[in-house]
Amino acid sequence: MRFLKFLALTLVVALGFSSCKPDGGDGHDHTSDLAGTWTCLTENYAEALIINEDGSAVSYGVENGEYWENVRGTVVTNGDNNITMTFEDNDNLTGHFDIIPGKSFSLFEDSGERYIYQYCENDLADEIVGMWVSNDTPNAQKNDMAIISYFENGVSTFTGMIPNAESYMVTTNSSYNVVGDLSFQKSAAEEDTMLYLASRLVYTPNGTSFGDIMTKKMYITVENTRVETTMTYLRIKQTLDLANKNYDYNNLYVTNVKGEDKDIEFLGQTFNFSKMNGELLDKMLKTLLFSVEFPNANTIKYSCHYNTQAEPAVVEAPITVDGNKMTIKLSEMEDYSVLGLKDVDIYTFQDQDNTQMHMYMPTHSFEAFFGNMRVLMLSQLGQLDTTDAAAVKDIYDRVDAAVESINLSIILK
Repeated sequence: MRFLKFLALTLVVALGFSSCKPDGGDGHDHTSDLAGTWTCLTENYAEALIINEDGSAVSYGVENGEYWENVRGTVVTNGDNNITMTFEDNDNLTGHFDIIPGKSFSLFEDSGERYIYQYCENDLADEIVGMWVSNDTPNAQKNDMAIISYFENGVSTFTGMIPNAESYMVTTNSSYNVVGDLSFQKSAAEEDTMLYLASRLVYTPNGTSFGDIMTKKMYITVENTRVETTMTYLRIKQTLDLANKNYDYNNLYVTNVKGEDKDIEFLGQTFNFSKMNGELLDKMLKTLLFSVEFPNANTIKYSCHYNTQAEPAVVEAPITVDGNKMTIKLSEMEDYSVLGLKDVDIYTFQDQDNTQMHMYMPTHSFEAFFGNMRVLMLSQLGQLDTTDAAAVKDIYDRVDAAVESINLSIILK
């Protein structure tokens, strides 16, 4: 199989080696130079190859989505740069190789195809354990928010949009394995799929002022074409630290918007969810000077100004926290109980120094959040009779009818 795998690959990387001699070696036995972990990532093939000093080896990899792991074998070389790889699954190879010790080596199949491996000095399996957030997901929906958590037991959870998925996924589980700097991840797009994706990881401790950075280079299918893409992730906290924290609105990302082709007037803005791209929501929240405060770990206070109000409109409500899921319990506020306000589930994330907060809302959360804002602002402006249950219900009904789907990520600093 390995022989066939090599045959199936065309010239993948055009790296030049000034010392390459595929027709003959340099007279030196490079067996000891090959000891270590080597990884290769191409359009349809990825492999992590661990070679020991005695020539024993272990292979992990993915080809066209099919994953294998812990396949044992042996590697034998001679002074003419000939190499023979023999594995227990009979996926064997005989060919030539060239090497820059501690950097990279290339394998040549007899017909001329070549595979380039990079040397991995560090294994990143322990480094990536934790929670990460990205705002540059590799699909047609620009600026989607993606959150992924890696656990020591080889299970990860994912929230966000992934390629070829029709909707957002919230805390979807899948298995993964990291060998060297390669991640082999079971696709979360379909629950029962055995399809795996491979990506090359680069881990940078304290890569920004907000904390650690991880980048993932991978190949995805876009319109039936395999393309290379890179995602950048920021490490975030898995336990929220809310008490006495204050955040101001910075920006937002809106994706997967579908809705009724009908205008909704709200606070001087006209919203049409069949045409929305996020600009109006961003403009509104900036105009309102939207901010969030946590007087304690069990309370949220958010405020905003409308027009020339001297004092901001303030809403203070109890919250419950379960991991990174924060529920704003507006239904339990005595001052607003007559309004029939709805509780809002928000997936909340902080960077390692608590200087940045991400709030992610799927469709049902956005509808409750947007409806609550309309009710509260209109009532405080004297434009809504809060004792009129039918009038309050009509506001929520209009929002529900106007929004078919939406995913909103708010970033505060």
